[in-house]
Amino acid sequence: MLNKKDILKKILQSESFANSQAYQDLLAYLFEASINNITPKEYTIANEVFHKGANFDPSHDTIVRVYMYNLRKKLEQYYSHEGIHDEIRVDLPKGHYEIRFTHRKKPKFDFMKRLYWIIPMILLLLCNIYFVYKYIFQAPLLEDVEFYRHDPIWKGFLFNHVPKQIVMGDHFFYVKDDTVLSLRTIMRKDNINSESEFNLYKAENIERRNYIILRFPMFPRNSVWPSADIISLFVKTKQKFKLNYSSNVTASEIKNEDIIFVGSFHTLAAFDQTFRKSKFNYQVYPNILTYHDDFKDTTITNVVDLNPIFYHTDLGVVRKIPGPNKNIVFIFTSFHETGTIGIIKYFMDPQSLKLLENKFIDKLGYVPEYFEILFRASGYDRTVYATDIIYLHEISPEENFW
Repeated sequence: MLNKKDILKKILQSESFANSQAYQDLLAYLFEASINNITPKEYTIANEVFHKGANFDPSHDTIVRVYMYNLRKKLEQYYSHEGIHDEIRVDLPKGHYEIRFTHRKKPKFDFMKRLYWIIPMILLLLCNIYFVYKYIFQAPLLEDVEFYRHDPIWKGFLFNHVPKQIVMGDHFFYVKDDTVLSLRTIMRKDNINSESEFNLYKAENIERRNYIILRFPMFPRNSVWPSADIISLFVKTKQKFKLNYSSNVTASEIKNEDIIFVGSFHTLAAFDQTFRKSKFNYQVYPNILTYHDDFKDTTITNVVDLNPIFYHTDLGVVRKIPGPNKNIVFIFTSFHETGTIGIIKYFMDPQSLKLLENKFIDKLGYVPEYFEILFRASGYDRTVYATDIIYLHEISPEENFW
């Protein structure tokens, strides 16, 4: 038996209609008319859906016809994607305002169309195989795994029994929806990096109500490239781990797993809140990082405005902080990829780790369990030449960041 209300509910909850209130109202009205065996007229639709009033003149106001045209397009979009397997199809014949329901035949297997999708997937698989071969199996063997087993920076993280994951920071993108799928536009603004900032941006203009969050992640270079070095370290020290992205991390994972975050300040997502208790204060767009130098008793401000094609410097921060359940969270972040690449390589190299440990001993007399460090990385055309420590700060194991 045809249940029209269930069909309507499924369509209205789809991505094609979820953020289009006017089209939801129009389609619901047409369904209600169909359930009550009423053939709606242009005049009644204008009054009951769009509240045009008794003075509505269809010869001068085409609002109903325009919305019906776009509604047909939205239904086409729905049945091309989310509703592709629906057995019942809703149609709106041109020139009419009544709904028709048709049983759809199962689509025939289209070998060429399937091949169109298979070939890119094969290419992607080959790229992944090359990535694993080049950056993991061809990576230089760690001369002495025992170094990391006794290293005060890494030993507490690498050689325990806590589940681990590498979290890559993904940029916040949103979509300007359109009734025609080919006209949809993926957009990003440097000052929109969270759902709350996105909602404030939408609220500024009613025309933005059809903007929706992009439903899949997109990664910058400084999230992906440095992750290869961490994966290599994990493989050589026989660590089990999983990959994740920052907008997908759950509170349970932050509570119960050891985590390494890799990415820019723009992509911190849930890890951003940990900087509320930090020696370093940052902002993006423009890129500024400030901190108070206790030894000099002065506040230092650094502005990062660079073109990575030419010689430049970037700022990166490494934080090793206690998680909510005494697990460990490493944060490797910077403004651009130069900083992230530089600090990751610094923390993978036994020689530079020894230098870091000596700096802690010179300043504190010991290597703290938790810390945060400000680095300056310099390079040319995204190639890092030097990574230097600017400031060291100890973090108390009792500090609560969550």
